[in-house]
Amino acid sequence: MKPIAYISLLLAATLGCAAGCSRSDGWNDPGKEEPETYSIAWLKSQGRGESRLLTEAIVVRGRVVANDRYGEWSRSLVIEDETGGITIFADAVRLADRYPFGATVVLYCNGLRLYDLGGKIVVGAEPSAYGFGIAAEEVASHLHRGEDRPSAPEPRVVSLDAIRAESVDTYVQVRNVRFCERAGWCDRDPETGRYVDTERTIVDEAGRTFLVRTSGGCLYAKESLPEGKGSICGVVDCFNGKYTLRVVNREIDFDSEQP
Repeated sequence: MKPIAYISLLLAATLGCAAGCSRSDGWNDPGKEEPETYSIAWLKSQGRGESRLLTEAIVVRGRVVANDRYGEWSRSLVIEDETGGITIFADAVRLADRYPFGATVVLYCNGLRLYDLGGKIVVGAEPSAYGFGIAAEEVASHLHRGEDRPSAPEPRVVSLDAIRAESVDTYVQVRNVRFCERAGWCDRDPETGRYVDTERTIVDEAGRTFLVRTSGGCLYAKESLPEGKGSICGVVDCFNGKYTLRVVNREIDFDSEQP
């Protein structure tokens, strides 16, 4: 099943609950005691199943490892702590201006909902006709940026065969890889001419292959894939057991002179 079709079915299944569920006001008032902080791994463990409304004062803390700076993660962020990462859907643009790469953020989960999208647990809001992203006017009340100056996080260097379930939504770097195709990052839709989400294949020195998935809305969708060998930094994505790597912060370092 395609991701869009899956999400449509998910929204239809959960709309009935939306009418009777609401966020508890005042749960993150400055004058109230700060709720206990949980790990991202723990939060994701609560989301097995189609969806779950979070009504408790649950707080998680992490660093931004993916945003919409280059259009790579449109209307979403990925945050990560030492236990793992999670995608946050938000019906807002220019998220990178408020939540830059490497910034520390605190996510207040009360009133949000966990969704299971093809086996990947994500955070969003109650479903609406526009999807399940947190409404633009609600983002700041759920996602607080820390006061520290953002610094680039260090990716975990992994081999292609080491990517598995626990790698999903974590920031990694793969080295000594090359693209199998000679093409652009993204293909065009033959009817509309618009760039569409596209998967390309990378291969390492041991002959192991992996898919790199690029959003058709990213700023370099029309550019050619780099030639030669090099490294790619990205966040691991997954749908129905199929793993892909999505580039983060346009961190692609290839040496075109390498064979």
